Amino acid sequence: MFRAAKHRDELPRQLRLAEWVFDQLAAEILEGTFGAGQALPSEEALADRFGVSRMIMRQAIHRLADLELISVRQGSVTRVLDVAQSHDLRILELLYRLAPSASPSSVPALIDPRDVVEKQLLQGLALIDIAARRGRTEELALIAAGVEAFAAAPLSEAVFVAFEERFWQAVARAGGNRILQMETNWWYRVLAERPRPEALVPSPLAVRVGFYRELARRLHARDGASRYYLETVSPILAALENKP
Repeated sequence: MFRAAKHRDELPRQLRLAEWVFDQLAAEILEGTFGAGQALPSEEALADRFGVSRMIMRQAIHRLADLELISVRQGSVTRVLDVAQSHDLRILELLYRLAPSASPSSVPALIDPRDVVEKQLLQGLALIDIAARRGRTEELALIAAGVEAFAAAPLSEAVFVAFEERFWQAVARAGGNRILQMETNWWYRVLAERPRPEALVPSPLAVRVGFYRELARRLHARDGASRYYLETVSPILAALENKP
């Protein structure tokens, strides 16, 4: 089941309720409970269902319409739009924000964790390739030194997760592609509980640390970092295809 927004408690009560109702309805649309072309229940019926006022229900409905998840027409029924036909990237962020990071069997097809991990790994290839071609030597040296310092410190999963985020943001900065820099920052913001490759294809922490040490070394030496990265992640990508 989709999770609720984490920031809700920081909002005034009325906005919290509207946010909560929005999350529930958006989740049902994204999951397919309400399919494309299907009419939503009336505003009054939905307000009764969620135990909120018509005004709060209207706020949630207007937000769904703003994202083009539904079509609202005066004097006509409110219908669900086809999510797959949307051009609004805010819906993609909504998928990432609301989708759980549980096993694939409990996740709607629209946000299969394998899709997320595949995107994550292949974006990594783009970041490494650009940094290897455009990064300044001193920047790449700092990245390599940072990885070595991390590897020498006490390790844990939580520490590794924080390190990994810093590593990829540093690689994005070194590459100098502003679009990828912003996308990397965005990625880590919306995927605080993102599914990780090792969650689907187990990989010991020591192996992952060794991978980053060698990757950073090759990046700094300009010694086939992109090739090494692709050779390493290719078996992971192949294993994802064999997951039920």
